[in-house]
Amino acid sequence: MLHSDIFYLFLIIALGYILGNIKIKGFSLDISAILIVALIAGHFGITIPPSFKFFGLAIFIYAVGLQSGPGFFEAIKENGIKFNFLSLLLLMLIFSLIFSLGLYLSLPDSVIDGIFTGAISSAPALAAALELKNSPNLSIAFGVVYPFAIFATIMFVRFLPQILKADIQKEIKEFEAKQHLLHPDIITKNFKITNENFKNTTIYKSQIEKMTATVIERVESSQPCEQETEDPILHYGDIVRVSGTEDQLKNLRIILGEELKEPYKFHDDMKVYRLLVTSKDVVGRKIGELKELKPLHATITKVRRSGIDIPPYPTLSLRLGDKLYVVAPQKYEKKLTKLIGNDLLKYPAADFLPIALGIVIGIFVGNIPFGIPYLGTFKFSFVGGILITALILGRIGRTGRIVWQLSPHSNSLMKVLGQLIFLATIGTNSGKFLFEAIKNHGWIAIVLGLFGILLPLFITTFVARKIFKMNLLDIMGVISGAMTSTPSLSMANNVVNSDYPSIGYAAVYPFAMVLSIILAEIGIKLI
Repeated sequence: MLHSDIFYLFLIIALGYILGNIKIKGFSLDISAILIVALIAGHFGITIPPSFKFFGLAIFIYAVGLQSGPGFFEAIKENGIKFNFLSLLLLMLIFSLIFSLGLYLSLPDSVIDGIFTGAISSAPALAAALELKNSPNLSIAFGVVYPFAIFATIMFVRFLPQILKADIQKEIKEFEAKQHLLHPDIITKNFKITNENFKNTTIYKSQIEKMTATVIERVESSQPCEQETEDPILHYGDIVRVSGTEDQLKNLRIILGEELKEPYKFHDDMKVYRLLVTSKDVVGRKIGELKELKPLHATITKVRRSGIDIPPYPTLSLRLGDKLYVVAPQKYEKKLTKLIGNDLLKYPAADFLPIALGIVIGIFVGNIPFGIPYLGTFKFSFVGGILITALILGRIGRTGRIVWQLSPHSNSLMKVLGQLIFLATIGTNSGKFLFEAIKNHGWIAIVLGLFGILLPLFITTFVARKIFKMNLLDIMGVISGAMTSTPSLSMANNVVNSDYPSIGYAAVYPFAMVLSIILAEIGIKLI
């Protein structure tokens, strides 16, 4: 076994990890060190079977798509068009610049495409190009350019506040104010019904909720009523506790009457629970479908997701990790907690039926041909098909009893392991051509790759700031996402000391990955 493929695969990964974690003045090779070690191993005759490449890539892309799917479609509704236009602009500029200069310098097509995929640090784009043309020059050019491109992108993001002469604290305050307008906090207030109309008219709790888009959590009435009724009648003089946005509660006060400024103690056994959605029976289901809440007399008052308050609309699908604010009688606490889950560690580590089924569907989708005018027929390929399928399945969440979402631990493991196996495999199979390729095209590839990303980065930043008037935090996130560069996002989060740039990153990352795959295929077909 000392000379087996498995031994060499994990030896390369181990050595690459050791090398990648060495930091010099804050910079490290990170995951690109795996590729460097693999290229050297390949030069000395060690190779990993090519089938490992597709296995690693399949689980990596599938995990990325599942994780990005829900946020991708939500982001499109808000800033998605603007953000993804900038992503399109940046990638098209990089593509045009590298390919035009590469052709002018008479570089081989595989080298140019390798420089492009390395410049945008996209392993999936490299895989798509290799699927069309399995040339070692592709992988070598990618491996030569990749570390320098990553470093250049990280440094660009690091010094972006200085480039734009931006006050970081001011930018954070403006960003938070904008986010608050888009997603106002859901708060709770107490009201006393003093509107005379409630004396002579039968008005149900559900009518007020529908009219004001609020949630009435608790009702205390002096009138005799059926205990724990699902939709009680509201009476003049009743005390109610209601959840909603500030504007919604202002409108509600006009309808109900008096807002109680002092705290009020309700004389019931209702309690507010903050529960994490981790039950496989709940993940992916719409709030309106949770009929199990009715026997428990439980009401969801708000959903907390990625730091944002979301009203509990009946059509809202619950995701793994959502925090639910639920009001229910204290006697049902155990049943309610069991229903929602409230323990990420108890979520199934991985149900391999959805993983296998999703990847199979993705491979079929990748083989469906489609035409682009003047360019011919294309396929999303192995990579693109799996990514698109995973994005859709991640957005759907579940189909019947099949839950497509994975736990954070499973998703992270699949992403990292898949990428490591992919890089180790392509590196060893291209390593035998390493020194020859560096000798012939090495420095040209590095210079072309760096020039090909830095100029477009400056242009895109100028458009984002001067034309779209975008916040610094959004710009940092969009650039990192468009370059599919997780290390750049980490740098952005460190610079501003928050994870706000992650919102822009999540909005463009899936689109940028799909676009980079298409551009890599176009690059091979055009030359």
